[in-house]
Amino acid sequence: MARLNGVTRTPATSSQTPTTGTQHLIRRGETLSGIAQRYGTTVDALLQANRQIRNPNLIYAGQTLTIPTTRNTSAPNQAGSQAGSQYVVRRGDTLSEIAARNGIDLARLIKANTQIQNPNLIYPGQVINLPGRQVATPAPARPNPSQPSPAQPGPAPSRPTPTPSQPTTPAPPRVDTTAPVGTIPRTGNAFIDSIAADAIRSQRTTGVPASVTIAQAILESGWGRSELTRQANNYFGIKGTGPAGSVTMRTREVFNGREVYVNAQFRKYNSAAESFADHAQFFIRNPRYATAMRHTNDAFRFAAEIHKAGYATDPNYTKLLHSLMREYNLTRFDAIARNGNATPAPPPAAPTPAPAPSAPPAAGTREHRVRVGDTLSGIAQQYGTTVAALQRANPSITNPNLIYPGQRIVIPGSGSTNGSRPAPTPAPSTPPTSGSPVPPGRGLPRTEGMTTAQKFALYANYIERHGSAQAKADLAAGRVVILGLRTETNTRANGGQGVYDDRIVTLRKLPNGQFQVTELRANTEPSSQYEDGWSGRTRRPMGVDSNRDGWLDLGRLVDGTHEYMRANVGPNFGPTQPDGNNILMPTTSRPVVRDTNHDGVFDERDRNRNSFEGQTMYFHRGGTTNTYSAGCQTMPQSEFNRFWDSLGNQQRFQYVLVTVG
Repeated sequence: MARLNGVTRTPATSSQTPTTGTQHLIRRGETLSGIAQRYGTTVDALLQANRQIRNPNLIYAGQTLTIPTTRNTSAPNQAGSQAGSQYVVRRGDTLSEIAARNGIDLARLIKANTQIQNPNLIYPGQVINLPGRQVATPAPARPNPSQPSPAQPGPAPSRPTPTPSQPTTPAPPRVDTTAPVGTIPRTGNAFIDSIAADAIRSQRTTGVPASVTIAQAILESGWGRSELTRQANNYFGIKGTGPAGSVTMRTREVFNGREVYVNAQFRKYNSAAESFADHAQFFIRNPRYATAMRHTNDAFRFAAEIHKAGYATDPNYTKLLHSLMREYNLTRFDAIARNGNATPAPPPAAPTPAPAPSAPPAAGTREHRVRVGDTLSGIAQQYGTTVAALQRANPSITNPNLIYPGQRIVIPGSGSTNGSRPAPTPAPSTPPTSGSPVPPGRGLPRTEGMTTAQKFALYANYIERHGSAQAKADLAAGRVVILGLRTETNTRANGGQGVYDDRIVTLRKLPNGQFQVTELRANTEPSSQYEDGWSGRTRRPMGVDSNRDGWLDLGRLVDGTHEYMRANVGPNFGPTQPDGNNILMPTTSRPVVRDTNHDGVFDERDRNRNSFEGQTMYFHRGGTTNTYSAGCQTMPQSEFNRFWDSLGNQQRFQYVLVTVG
């Protein structure tokens, strides 16, 4: 979502004279008075700078306004004091140092920042309110040649000497785009995995939550597929001129239901890391996000505050961010940024500290990390215990109805001979006899000897852990949900013809309380027989040239939830089924990861590997020993017949794809 680059301005006064300024692209619902208030100017000044506006009550989306800057000609007041401003904390800062550098009494500084619960605990990216202070020569910068002192309230570096009448916001902290981040858990989503480190680095330096950064990158770049992202490494639609220059692109605005297209200049970056660093500084530079920066330790509140401050005009923007943050459990990256094992930032004072057990867990016990949507009763059921037993093992839980994501809960032992309860994951040869099995961490689960109810519980747990809200709702409502369990295989396997080593499962809860589970031998990856440039290719090359090297790159669906519907694309994909269709096809274009280095493996060595496929990643029949897949989900004919029969009369399906090994 395109937006104007943030501009820091001083409040307008009668003694300020306008000069040439920046530009603002009008969005739906904006008024001239609202724009004037946002930029600290007046309607009259805007009209003077924009002679094309004949009626101040008539502006429209897509129109470009010149925003006049202001030159303050007033002198300091008799007391020699300056109006209050704000300061963004950098690593190594203390309140006492900030107070000394700005000529402010420490007690006054603490009093002006009631949001700081512990004066000895501040963290990078936090916004500090500086009360009115005596004009004083700023203290010299700390001896760090790579970072200028953020405390000097003088003008931009291009002006030789600071003056009391020209205060400016300190430069935001510089994000080290090469700093190590330590171990980051893989989510199975190629796009999220590729940007998580940059988001974590940004949070450690600036405080902007990594979860919000990732969610915004997903929305703003269309999972990295937007032309702006591909051409300019611009993941957030920030306008202006960047470190690598700029690109001009056509962008769409909507006004009263009417689309308006305008050409706009967007920042260009040398790398994704530069885009992420600049994204955080956008919030720090722009004073209208000061409220949001006070809530960097509450990612959901932060997302709501930036929307409220005018980041996006879409009324559902907060809901969209929150939905992505919950669906992909993005707040896990916030915790890594705060507590990770590589140059972590000092942890912020959380409003509700995470409880810790009064003693280390006893031998044989386990821990459960609470996820979004968990309840204590659900956790008890999952591990075959009771809420009362969980409370006894976790005395810090004073209210069984109040647990929160990230909290660690000790799972008590069950009284077996060694004092521990066997893990709920089914063993290779012995199925569980009670409780809800937990999916294993790697490999396809063994289900021989399990009842249908036990299989349903096992596979429903995958949906609960990895599926979207819609997939979970469909399963609860008795609709068929499709689950794909992928084991990663080189595309050259079986002579480039692919291997049926994955599993497709359809599951449904029947109206009579019984369960339907159909397990199918399948393939979810492309085969090299379609690979452009491979010496063993036997079929027409297929794919997309993601890295623009002249070769088509094979692709596969990313992990996550995809919606499919019935369709018919002709006899090449198998015989027509009784309902007149012969495939399932995506209802919309889907995110795909590509093998851009053509080594038969999908991994981090593939550059520019994220793209969007059309609606061609089908479910269709394959051969007996040849999967005939260029990225589709295929099954041998006999398995495909069983698959189609299990779908019933339903027309649309949620497909949850999970890589298990």
